Amino acid sequence: MALHEDKVELLRKVDFFRELREYELDTISRYCEFVHIKKGKPVFVQGSLARDFYVVEQGRVGIINVKDGDDIEIAQIIEGESFGELDFLGQSLRSASAFADKDTMLLRFPDEAHTSSDIFQRHPDVFANLLYRLLGIVSDRIWNINMEVQQKARWVTDLRKQLLMDKLTGLYNRIYLQEDFVNLLPELESSAALLIIKPDNFKEINDNFGHEAGDQVLRLMAIYLQSVLREEDMGVRFRGDEYAAVLLNVNREKAIGIARELQAAYKEIDLAAITGNAEMVLKSSIGIAMYPDNAGSSKSLVEKAHERMLRARSAGGGKIVA
Repeated sequence: MALHEDKVELLRKVDFFRELREYELDTISRYCEFVHIKKGKPVFVQGSLARDFYVVEQGRVGIINVKDGDDIEIAQIIEGESFGELDFLGQSLRSASAFADKDTMLLRFPDEAHTSSDIFQRHPDVFANLLYRLLGIVSDRIWNINMEVQQKARWVTDLRKQLLMDKLTGLYNRIYLQEDFVNLLPELESSAALLIIKPDNFKEINDNFGHEAGDQVLRLMAIYLQSVLREEDMGVRFRGDEYAAVLLNVNREKAIGIARELQAAYKEIDLAAITGNAEMVLKSSIGIAMYPDNAGSSKSLVEKAHERMLRARSAGGGKIVA
């Protein structure tokens, strides 16, 4: 147990691991191993395939680049720092060699018994989130790394896409609003709207008819949401039974009109086929926030739209608050 805790504690010292949740750190640590490298011995050599990266627990590692026959030390990696991430992301050949400057203890990910593909197949969400965090950290170090990595490794792009998609509905998930939506707003040349949508009687369906019935309703909500949205708009499964819609190039009146269309569409969902109750109708509460009139950032826009949705529910449900 102590060894496992040592791995988790070391991972927490590294930037891109620090932001992961506890269960993600716990999962990743199970695919790490400590390796001892004696002074002067290589960790890896330039030109070898990059299948892993490392964190220094004790000691020091020198990064050596061979150019025109000369060994040039380009970096020293000390305790608590990581190395080898860039080549690991690209699944490419090592661009430099790494040697232990002194007797050194390293934490390697993944361990000798597993490949990155093994871990992705077993824990796709955890591994995708790790790669996405890793990509962000490395991007901060090198201005064009995002483009380089995407060109070198299509699988990183695919993993990132998976990270942003909700498996049940096929819509964008909440991470999209937290990550990509931030970059979208400043580029807009006109106003936009964010709708937060919540079905008023979903809990009744879920409690009385089971989670499978609830999942069917959630899928139908996603389908009907997409049917109402325009081509340039984006549907998002925000969390649980809450959905969001990003409406581009709209004013307040247009946003309210789309919200009304959505409420009407949800009432048309055939709940009888799911619940056996022909009289049950899906009602919804919707909050609308406008950019830039109501909020100047994605975070505040989400908060404002969500707060207005809660006000609509508090007013009896089936309402729109804009």
